[in-house]
Amino acid sequence: MPWNDENVSKLRELWDQGLPTAQIGKLLGFTKNAVVGKAHRIGLERRPSPIRRTAVKPDRKKARSPVIPKLNFESQVSPNKSDTNKAEYQQTTTNIKFQPKTKNLFAASPKRGCEWPEGHPDEVEFHFCGKERFEDKPYCLEHCAVAYIIPDKEEAESQQLNDKLSR
Repeated sequence: MPWNDENVSKLRELWDQGLPTAQIGKLLGFTKNAVVGKAHRIGLERRPSPIRRTAVKPDRKKARSPVIPKLNFESQVSPNKSDTNKAEYQQTTTNIKFQPKTKNLFAASPKRGCEWPEGHPDEVEFHFCGKERFEDKPYCLEHCAVAYIIPDKEEAESQQLNDKLSR
């Protein structure tokens, strides 16, 4: 159904009454977006946005930061006051205390190698390739061949890359 003079005059009337654009669209047989577009084109008065914005935006970094549980690996054994049990207490507490082995995979080292992940991040054996990087890429030559797709028009360069890999 095209916009005609009758529909435009009804639109102006309903717009002045303050009806929502979706309701105007239903009454006239148009979509909400068609009503908004036509109102804009014929220069009807703008309406305030129905979206309420808060004055203070929430801190997105805080909302995304993971909650790290505090792990207590030390056993709480109360020491005996007598000197005879002191050695026994030290022996039992030294046997109980342990620290988990942690490996920071993302620590900045002065010279970083290939960043191709090997294994699953949840596994203890997870690591990055570490070989020498190829030019300014984050991967070694071997992993660059896997990671990047070379366009067809650059077949000569792909041959050179394959030749380097086969050496």
